[in-house]
This record gives sequence, structure tokens and C-alpha cells, in this order.
Amino acid sequence: MFTIYSDKNIFESLISSFEEFPNWNRIINDHAEIVLDTDQTILDSQIEDPENILFLFLHSNARSIELKSAKPIFQNIYSKLDTVLDDPKAVYFLNLTQSEAEKLQEDTGIIINCGNKIDDDILLKGVNLDWLAEEEIQNNWANILTPFYNYPSNSIIINDRNLFSNEERRVNIGVNNILRILGNLLPISLAVDYHILIQTEQKPETKNKSKCDDLARLLNEGIRALRSYNFQIEIIFYFAGTNFYKHTHNRRIYSNYKYGKSENSLASFKIHNLNITRNDDSFSLISFFNRLSSASDTENFLIAHRNGTNRSKEISADCVDKINKNGPNDRYYRYYLNGSEIVQGQAISIYNRLLN
Repeated sequence: MFTIYSDKNIFESLISSFEEFPNWNRIINDHAEIVLDTDQTILDSQIEDPENILFLFLHSNARSIELKSAKPIFQNIYSKLDTVLDDPKAVYFLNLTQSEAEKLQEDTGIIINCGNKIDDDILLKGVNLDWLAEEEIQNNWANILTPFYNYPSNSIIINDRNLFSNEERRVNIGVNNILRILGNLLPISLAVDYHILIQTEQKPETKNKSKCDDLARLLNEGIRALRSYNFQIEIIFYFAGTNFYKHTHNRRIYSNYKYGKSENSLASFKIHNLNITRNDDSFSLISFFNRLSSASDTENFLIAHRNGTNRSKEISADCVDKINKNGPNDRYYRYYLNGSEIVQGQAISIYNRLLN
């Protein structure tokens, strides 16, 4: 379920303006959990009043919707605005000026609306492409990911067991592609740490400490060169014998409001000619409600995002457990934080806020 935190007056205005905000109304009616800035006693009296808009809303909707009150949450938000990071996949409608809402969204990577500025299309963006091997795509990932230029986000998880398996002219193809993907997905500015978690297999090509060290260093240095704000960069190398290996076949991207997948590999483009594809493949990256016209498709995307992040959390927890018990090794896991390997005896904590 998708959560909307809203000022009560803004919410009432939204549900009264279907023609102006058809997409938000469909999201509210079919897919959202609603948390309102109001007292429970006030909410109870209004949802029982047959002439009140909240009563009419609840009784005109085919889905059973529970409106929740959470005055303390909103008090915390208004006293400390980055509290919105506590629920990084939620959207907020707050009693702020337009400039305040825009700044909060830019600072946190969380979608923030206000009474004077509501973007009805922000969660409908998407990319869905198929290509053949040796096909030319001008500007490669920059072209493909254009709809998500400077799109709000503060965290991303990338799962691809084959990501770093191949080199071309002694350059790792996966590192090159991931840096270009992130270069086109990361917001331009941010006032909080951006969290990146990459989970990939220790292939024969990476199954030794020095190779993993090199990949972690290249990624850490390359990512930090993309933007001026700070990062928490986590890389988990897992071995084929770990408990969760059988669940790592899919190539996936999870971010605050996006779900992406590749049928072959995210290492999609060559090194010597950056616009030429390596394999037949299909790639999609969609925001949660890209297919809002289909309630079942939308629910499936929300479920896929939830299941994928839950699986990443299980892998991360198993990694922490195995390293605490056995240390980093080429049988189970190696874990890198900001370019440095974390070893047995050091405190290990998975930072990515999508998992916490």
C-alpha cells in the first residue's frame, strides 16, 4: 500500500477537484493509505456527518478506505522538516508555501506538494524499451532515462548478479554502465546523504579480495564524482552458495518512487562505442502509477517493489550475520561501505533507507 500524508484541508480540496487532479484522485481512491493532519475526535465526527465531504468520500468509494489521524507525526514534520525521510516511499501534501515545498523536495528527495502547487503527473512517468544486440541508441542511458531527469529520490537499490562479470579493453563494463545510469537518475542537488546499495554476485572474475577492492574503489570514486552532495555507498558481493542466491536471478532497480528491470543485464552498452548495445534486451523503469489506468498492473508494480526491497533486506541481513560469524570471504559475502571493506569485528549496519 502506498501512503499519502496530507494536510486535511488540502486533502479535502483534492477529493473535491477530480477534473483538476484526476490522477491523484485515482491514486487516493484505489491504492493509497491516507494519513491526515487532524485529531481523531474531529475526524470521527466528520466521517459520521452525512453532509461532510469526508463522509461523502468514504461512502462513494468502491474500496474500503480508512482515514487515519496522526497529528503528532505532522507536528514532528513541521518542527523538523527532514522527518519526511522516515517514510521515504510516501508522498506529502503539507501546509507550506510553494517555495518552502519546492525547497523541501529538493533538499530531501521526497515528493512534497502544497496547496498552491500539486503535480498531478509526477508519479506517472516511465520508460519501456526493447533493443537488439549491436543496435545504436544515441546518447545511450541519457536518452533512455530522460523522463527521470532530476526526479525526486534519495535512495536506490540495484540488484544484478551479472553486473560486473565482463570487461572490454580492461575496463569493467558494469562499472561504466552503472555510473552512466546513476549520472542520469541522481537528483541535481540534495541536502541529505544519497543512499546507494548494489547487490551482485562474486563471479569468478570478482571472486578475490583484490578484485572486489578495485570494483568498490572505482564505484566509490566514480559515483562521488557525479554530484557534489554526500553519499552512503554500500556494495554486497554474494557467493553462489549463500542461502538467498536462488532469489537473485532478476536484474532490478528500486528507488523511492520507481521500479526498474532488465531482462539481460544492466551492463547494456559497450565501452569502445558507448551508444552500441551488447545484447538483445528489454529495459523498463516506471514510477509507481505509470499504468494508473490498470488497477491490477499498478498493484502488481507496488507489490513487486515491496517484495524486491524485502528480498534485498533479507540478503543484507544474511550478509551482516555471515560476516559477523565468519568474516568476509569468498564463500559467503564481502561488504563494502564507501569504498572500504567491512571486516569481522567491525560494527556492520545496512544504511540504505529503503530497507530501514
